[in-house]
Amino acid sequence: MSDVPLRYSPAQKWLHWLMAAIIVLGMIPVGLTMTRLGEGETTNRLYEIHKSFGVIVFALAVLRAGLRLTRGAPPLEPGIPAWQRFAARVSHSALYMLIVLIPITGWVATSACCAPVNLFWTIPVTLPVTGGEDFSKAVFRVHKALVYTLMGIVAIHVAAALQHHFVRRDRTLLRMLPGDADARGRAP
Repeated sequence: MSDVPLRYSPAQKWLHWLMAAIIVLGMIPVGLTMTRLGEGETTNRLYEIHKSFGVIVFALAVLRAGLRLTRGAPPLEPGIPAWQRFAARVSHSALYMLIVLIPITGWVATSACCAPVNLFWTIPVTLPVTGGEDFSKAVFRVHKALVYTLMGIVAIHVAAALQHHFVRRDRTLLRMLPGDADARGRAP
């Protein structure tokens, strides 16, 4: 892509905040809770909700990655040290990989051990995966490790955004806020 956008598109912003809300406020707390509860109706409902939103997160991640590949991203703010530019590239790449790999590993593991996988108790979305319980447990271990990695990178991502906003006082955070917040901020 030859034209570098000056700001994130409304669709990019919308997908960013929608996925952040689903993952941080829903998927992670539900995932941590459901694995600590004993068997029962509440646990079963949480698993179904978690699996269904996992499929939705995967679809949104594919859409978001496609949008990023076709539209690109605005350049980083001027004056950012080289090591921070490198860290930004690496962390954003890792975030994109994780938002795709985490739902895939959960979906594969669940399809292998606990079919059928249904979207909100209705639409079957089981993957054609075999391997049984041992395979499923191994993939769930990978899934869990990826989730904890995501949690760490998200914490760093949030801290970096706040550092840009409150310490550097640049437009990094403003560019991702809904609406035209970056245009209301300081001049480029």
